Amino acid sequence: MALRSLPSLRVWLQSTSLLAVVAGYTALFAFGSSLADAERLERHQRLVNQIRNGLSTGELSLPLPQGFGVQVALVPADSRDESPTLRLIDGSYWLASRSTLPSLASSNALLEVRQNITASIQSQRRDQLLLIAAAGMSLLLVSLLFRVVLWRGLITPLRSLADELSSLSADSLGQRTLDPDGQSQELQPIVEAFNQLQSRLAEAWQRERRFVDGVAHELRTPITVISGHAQSLQAELPEASPAKVALIAAEAERLGELVTVMLDLARSDAGRLTLELESLDPELVVLDAYERLQSLAPARLRLAPPFEAEMPRIKADAERLQQCLAALVDNALGYSVGTVQLAVSASDDSVTLHVRDQGPGIPEGERAQVLERFVRGSTSIGTRGSGIGLATVKLLMEAMQGELRIGDAPEAGADLQLRFKILAPPPAP
Repeated sequence: MALRSLPSLRVWLQSTSLLAVVAGYTALFAFGSSLADAERLERHQRLVNQIRNGLSTGELSLPLPQGFGVQVALVPADSRDESPTLRLIDGSYWLASRSTLPSLASSNALLEVRQNITASIQSQRRDQLLLIAAAGMSLLLVSLLFRVVLWRGLITPLRSLADELSSLSADSLGQRTLDPDGQSQELQPIVEAFNQLQSRLAEAWQRERRFVDGVAHELRTPITVISGHAQSLQAELPEASPAKVALIAAEAERLGELVTVMLDLARSDAGRLTLELESLDPELVVLDAYERLQSLAPARLRLAPPFEAEMPRIKADAERLQQCLAALVDNALGYSVGTVQLAVSASDDSVTLHVRDQGPGIPEGERAQVLERFVRGSTSIGTRGSGIGLATVKLLMEAMQGELRIGDAPEAGADLQLRFKILAPPPAP
């Protein structure tokens, strides 16, 4: 059976310690009360025995002198013997008992002894109040001391360790080992185990990096060769063959783009994705994208009218931003049959580049999922795709301090939005 996780180790330790203190004082309180009661009964029994012996030998006679806090009387024999009982008489506490007296056996009488124990009861209660006060002070002291001890001995070392772990990145794995000697004795095994894990992860990460870089390098060469020969064959082969050669060239180009995207993903994971951010005019960016991509579908790709007001500038990597727009346009052309529109809009704090299509759109419940790697939406069934196009755009936008959003186009379909914060207010007219 799985153990339930603790909400807070600090609260749990502090609560357990306070409960232990309370339990200890409660046991001490109960033991002290029982011990005081037993001691009073023992003293009372010794007093009764002394009175009985004195009456039997004639050293004492009834009634006893006043002022000793003891009352002795003979009661009828029809009253049964009683063990000492506590009685409250006129605001005073008396311990009373009845017993037989051998010298009075013929008179059928019992000896009743009452002992005033008010002072003893009051003394016991004072001791109990002092014990309760001491328990309260102990609880307060233990709570304060535990707070200091936990803070310096547990919370601060754990936070320091967490800060060290948070500062580690994929590139620094294995290079910055944690110092076990600087940690408490309880945390040293954890630090040593983490250092060993970090070494294994660093080795695996280096192997993966070398593998990705090697694969990307090895694949680019044959793709370039295939593409170059396909272009040469298009001009040399008979008229029946250029279509097949064009297909080879298109697939080689598609494979090259896929390798580039995979390499971008690997570089992003490794923290080695480099960007050249600069101030850009978003309308010129969209116009440049339209001119580059218009040949893909001249009858379908459209450019929206210019923005009416002065457009603010954005900060981005021009080549990477064109890569994002190309991926979104290719995605829109593949998943829709109508026109695809490039547009720009601006608000008080952001500028948005739009790629709108007239396809089935992306259901709202799937929009967060399709931005993940190798995930395709339900509306993409029957179309070719790798499921990494939108994921690549997302990571590039995040690297440029932007955001990829999915909305609904005004005339149905999807509205893929590249949103940037405004770099500077537009110049005064």
